[in-house]
Amino acid sequence: MHNKDNHLSRRDFLKHTALGVVGAGIGISGFRNLQVAIGTEGQLPSFDKSRVLAVKNNGIMKSGSPDQKIVQKMMDEGMFALTGKKTTAAAWRTLFTPEDVVGVKINPIGGVKLSTRPEVVKAIVLGLKAAGVKENNIIVWDRFSYHLITAGFPLNQGGSGVRCYGTEPTAGYDKESYYESLDDDYTLREDDGARSLFSKVVTQHVTAIINVPVMKDHGIAGVTLCLKNLAFGAINNTKRFHPTPYFCDPASAEVCVHPVLRNKVRLHIVDALQACFDGGPASMKTWTMWNEERLFFGTDPVAIDRIGLEIIDKKRKENNLMSVFQKAKHIATAEKKALGVYDRNNIVLIELNV
Repeated sequence: MHNKDNHLSRRDFLKHTALGVVGAGIGISGFRNLQVAIGTEGQLPSFDKSRVLAVKNNGIMKSGSPDQKIVQKMMDEGMFALTGKKTTAAAWRTLFTPEDVVGVKINPIGGVKLSTRPEVVKAIVLGLKAAGVKENNIIVWDRFSYHLITAGFPLNQGGSGVRCYGTEPTAGYDKESYYESLDDDYTLREDDGARSLFSKVVTQHVTAIINVPVMKDHGIAGVTLCLKNLAFGAINNTKRFHPTPYFCDPASAEVCVHPVLRNKVRLHIVDALQACFDGGPASMKTWTMWNEERLFFGTDPVAIDRIGLEIIDKKRKENNLMSVFQKAKHIATAEKKALGVYDRNNIVLIELNV
């Protein structure tokens, strides 16, 4: 049995639950920023449920591509509700400082049709700049540079503008920081054996990370949302985790729990303007995509993934496809690793319309 989702006005939400969504999965320095922002010393207020924000604009995808101004409005409203602040600068300063170097981890594997959209990233960049983050201290990244290019993100390693590059071939991997696991198919191990090295983007280039996945199914892991996007984009030697009986579990959860990654991730924003219920993560089947027309915000990646899993699974059932709940075991595993909340009864979905 699932609790009925809460439907609140933005005013009521801010009045009763401002900052209630801020919690699991946020980096240590993010907590300090929040404490400064709300003028407290010590612990933040405790809340008994994890909160996920969904901001919707009906019709934003009717022409096939979103209007940048509407995306910006959705981004602002989501951040206002998330932080309880009333201006773009104040909202983003709650989580980021002018001294930060911020990595924006996108999902570009689906080309222009099913990747994090440039319009969403531009809205994030404007928010970070409003908070005082220097433009050249914003790095849009993923594992492979060619995926960034095919998704519409021109590479830039220069000293001006937003930087954009991949771990391969540009940043490389950090041999001193790795995830080691024997829960894999050893026949598919690459040069590093039972170790998967972390990207130097994570360990050396950035002080904070915003995770910006897409809402889509995954033929092996069930879905690829916050956890899968972050984990398998941050390390190498990942093929070994895919075959049965693993299906990317527990690796997707355990990589996200690793301190070098967990301590830097401060925010998750799911690009669900368009979504995919079958054929992911790189589906070109337009008939399995739909216009969800929402952005999801939160600091608990497990709760967000639980909501996303439910939405994708419902779409699959409507199209007479098998459930992916059994495949997507990594999300429940992440709760066991204390990364967030999986129990749907302990998650509140706040839905806003702009």
